[in-house]
Amino acid sequence: MSTNRNDDLFEIEEGGVSSQSGLKTLFAHPFNHLRTGISYMLPFIMLGGILQAIGILTNVWPDSTILQTISLLGSTGMNFFVPFFGAFISYSIADKPGLAPGFVCSYLANSSGSGYLGALLAGFMVGYLIQVMNHYVRPSKMWEQIWGMFCPVIACVVVGLIVLGLLNGPITAFTDWAAARLSNLDSSQGALLGMVLGALDGVDYGGPISKIASAIAGAAYSEGITTFYGCRISMVMVPPLGIMLATFVAPKLFTKGEREYAKTGWLLTLIGGYTELALPIVLNDIVRCTIASFCGSVTASTIAGFFGQTLSVPALGLPSWFFVGNIPVYALSIVVGSLVTCAIVVLLKKYWKRKDFNPDAE
Repeated sequence: MSTNRNDDLFEIEEGGVSSQSGLKTLFAHPFNHLRTGISYMLPFIMLGGILQAIGILTNVWPDSTILQTISLLGSTGMNFFVPFFGAFISYSIADKPGLAPGFVCSYLANSSGSGYLGALLAGFMVGYLIQVMNHYVRPSKMWEQIWGMFCPVIACVVVGLIVLGLLNGPITAFTDWAAARLSNLDSSQGALLGMVLGALDGVDYGGPISKIASAIAGAAYSEGITTFYGCRISMVMVPPLGIMLATFVAPKLFTKGEREYAKTGWLLTLIGGYTELALPIVLNDIVRCTIASFCGSVTASTIAGFFGQTLSVPALGLPSWFFVGNIPVYALSIVVGSLVTCAIVVLLKKYWKRKDFNPDAE
């Protein structure tokens, strides 16, 4: 961060604020910072998704050292895409001083239970807090370097306390409560089971709410009940596939960057099977995409539950086809769910247009 300061003027580059323009300028274009975070997290999703898809083959060859290493590399990449997402949101707002505290607080949010939404909020809070402090705190020349060192530290401590005290606590308590209440779901009521699991999985793309479904399915699997995972695997690919399909059906409703991502993202989704692969498009339009994702996920999971779909080995992407109990039902669930997601997101974007939409945006 570079500054140019006298008694009347304090300027900060890279999305900063001056006393002449006031704080209003700082908060004027949040989606620009969001897009920066998305662009920097994409390589981690692509790398981690491909490596983990290959690494899933350890379920077939568990003694393969190479596959174990590939799986470890993939999981590492997927674990770090969320912290880097938040870190580069903060960087976009506050330049280099926002990078380290943005990463630390986003990592804390993600690892402690609030997922990518917690990381998103942490990134914005860190970046804006640094800029606001720099706007109001104007040290003399001899203290500028000291302030430059401690300003990010203060931001990290403040946002870290907010993440732990206000975000993670209630979210973790809610997920534990919901998992306990839903743990008695009966696998014999397939359609209802699928509907509930699809609703949980379809709203936050691998975030804390979907962890409720994961906890329930994991507990059932440990008892030898595979229908829970069967319902979940049937909707995992639906949000990214449906939303990416919409970019081909109605390209004018999506930005250039979203369309370009979808050209390769759909193949990666089929290979890796991660719901998180929808995020680069979803984060530009969370409400509309999440409504569509929810509807498509519930549809796919309900179909799977109705037909009693099973998954004998928890595997994603291509390997999952070898472990599902009913391949035609698996294909039907994915196709119908994706079409529902695609249709709804196109309708929402067409008749409920998003503000500041720029089809040429990266």
